[in-house]
Amino acid sequence: MSSHKPSKEAERLLRDFDWSKVDALTDEQIIEAAKADPDSSLPTEAELAEFDLVLPAKARREMKQGKPPKEAAE
Repeated sequence: MSSHKPSKEAERLLRDFDWSKVDALTDEQIIEAAKADPDSSLPTEAELAEFDLVLPAKARREMKQGKPPKEAAE
């Protein structure tokens, strides 16, 4: 667990940020914004195919107990 504490300025920015503008974006708009951001890198389909899915220990234990996996947050 990180011991980093956000600065007062960061706390103020998060508190005052208008998240309704973000919530109003479509998936396509978000992807286009990510593509236009020079600091962003979206993985290619080939790179995605190389990724290994790693389930947290709690999810693995629940699957062994026959519990269905929880849905991902949206």
